[in-house]
Amino acid sequence: MLTVTGRGTDAERPADTRSAILAAAESCFARLGIAGTTMEDVAKAASSSRATVYRYFADRDALVTESVVRRARANMDSARAFIARHPTIEDSIVEGICEDVRRGRRDPMVHQLVSPAEMVLAARLLTESGRAVELTYELWEPVLARAQAAGALRADLDIRLLCEWISELEIYYISRGSTADAEDLDHIRARLRTFLLPALLP
Repeated sequence: MLTVTGRGTDAERPADTRSAILAAAESCFARLGIAGTTMEDVAKAASSSRATVYRYFADRDALVTESVVRRARANMDSARAFIARHPTIEDSIVEGICEDVRRGRRDPMVHQLVSPAEMVLAARLLTESGRAVELTYELWEPVLARAQAAGALRADLDIRLLCEWISELEIYYISRGSTADAEDLDHIRARLRTFLLPALLP
């Protein structure tokens, strides 16, 4: 059964409505830019009412954050599989970070969010809110904890703090490049092996 609103029909099932609003928001972000998108724009794109959009999301910031979280979680299994492919924790860390950077640069939503024009918004939504660190921790904690238990990482290493550092590095590298070409990724690998790994290994 559907409920009829002034701007079309909203699915009665909350999960369907929420997903439809997020999809509409992402289309608006792509067309209008994040800063240029209003809740009215999202409501129109979702063929819904503003009241319905506000019922699910408090404001545009909440929409942006949820969109980033949804996209990150959608890629979580493939990211874990990619990391697990590498035989050593050193390779897992370096190649895993490079893969996250490559994906981030190719994802229009993520790349737009960390662009210079949106960095204030990105800092508020991802860094200050802790959501970026949460997602990084969700991906990396099992990998790092196993390596630490096996003696491949320092026993006194604070894994949550390390995930903060990885998150900051990835946001920095995604924001400073518009492509994921092999030469640039090789520079990132060299820096990670020179400066990050020595701080982590026993």
